[in-house]
Amino acid sequence: KPILYPLKLAAVDIGSNAIRLQITHVTHYEGNTNFKKLEYLRFPLRLGLDVFHEQKISDKNKRKFVKLMKAFKLLIDLYEVDDY
Repeated sequence: KPILYPLKLAAVDIGSNAIRLQITHVTHYEGNTNFKKLEYLRFPLRLGLDVFHEQKISDKNKRKFVKLMKAFKLLIDLYEVDDY
């Protein structure tokens, strides 16, 4: 399908020490594509530490992870993101 500008994109980066959300506004004008960061959140969640010590993610961090994903989804919805 064709890309319709302007649009808002979101990305979630799940790392071993933190989880990040970035929401970006994308415009295209006269052949140039421009990106403007609207939101950037970083939450420290040490998933890698669990895996290193216990070979699995702890129940506490699983609950935090689910809450964080729900919070990120709420922000994605509030910003009316077109795709993520």
